[in-house]
Amino acid sequence: MNGRDERAKEALLIYFSHNGLLLCNENAELPYLDLVGGSWNAIVALMESGDVFYSRFYRNRVTYLSRRMYAALRPHRRRNERLDGDAARLLAFLTAAGEANASQMQRACLLDKKTQAKALDQLVSELFVTVIRRDETIRENWCTFYYGPAERWEEKCPAGGLPAEAGEAERLLGCLVARDRVQKLLK
Repeated sequence: MNGRDERAKEALLIYFSHNGLLLCNENAELPYLDLVGGSWNAIVALMESGDVFYSRFYRNRVTYLSRRMYAALRPHRRRNERLDGDAARLLAFLTAAGEANASQMQRACLLDKKTQAKALDQLVSELFVTVIRRDETIRENWCTFYYGPAERWEEKCPAGGLPAEAGEAERLLGCLVARDRVQKLLK
């Protein structure tokens, strides 16, 4: 990483020490990557190190979660009944394989690109799957990823690093959105 990305990484670590989530792209309601001084390479490095969990938690938008927020949301997500057959098959594959990129998922699960993307979105939204590491760098500010089961990401966290107190999700989200929105997000 260059000096700019190192500074961006430090800014993101400070941000996540006080906040639970961050959106990738600009949003009028919630903080987003550029707004808090982050960069693409810095957020990818934090996902790879296990400091940030990649999700689609907020309105199916790319949402980065702190370890604390992930632990607080985990009991509210991971709902198998919300997965269709393609997503369940993809989850079984990723659990067995440990990680895979998009083309590997498509081949192994016999899914076309659109179906694979939809299945992956379900898994990422329900916190079953996240980014494990960078795959191919497309541009300085964009790359593809290897995805894997959340449990693999959790292994990167320090021992005991993911406890969550009852009601913590409500408290953390309550700092960001109105109370009525908190309950909708947790459904």
